[in-house]
Amino acid sequence: MLFGQSVFQSVVARLEREAEDVAVEEPAPAFTARPFSPGTLFETAKQDVEPANRPLEFYLDLLDDVPKPLEAEPEPETMPEYLGRTSLSDVSDELAISEKDTLESLSEKRRAFARLNHPDTISPAFRHNANLRMTAANLLIDQAIRLLGK
Repeated sequence: MLFGQSVFQSVVARLEREAEDVAVEEPAPAFTARPFSPGTLFETAKQDVEPANRPLEFYLDLLDDVPKPLEAEPEPETMPEYLGRTSLSDVSDELAISEKDTLESLSEKRRAFARLNHPDTISPAFRHNANLRMTAANLLIDQAIRLLGK
């Protein structure tokens, strides 16, 4: 380190001296691509692909040559009998609500009825009837709960 210079300044000065000592090199010629240079043309060894195709041939041998017969279309679903009973009287007969029912028993009847009749568990073709039945059951049970309080 020279007197009165920082470490950084002394390093910069040393690098400048070394750069002057190195002979000036001629710039490298610009890159030119030759379309058919020896490096771009090469020959590869020919490989036999037969061993690689053997597993495919074994697999194809296992396949049936005869296509499977088309399955007959399933018969359309028939609506369960209970989904046809959508009137209030039919639903009230199924619920069998009586004066002896408590809030707990009415809640249990609602859950049991919903397990069997909820529209989300019914085939899409019959959901309208299931929705009508659930609406009627909820109406009847809600009315019975209101009457319990009186």
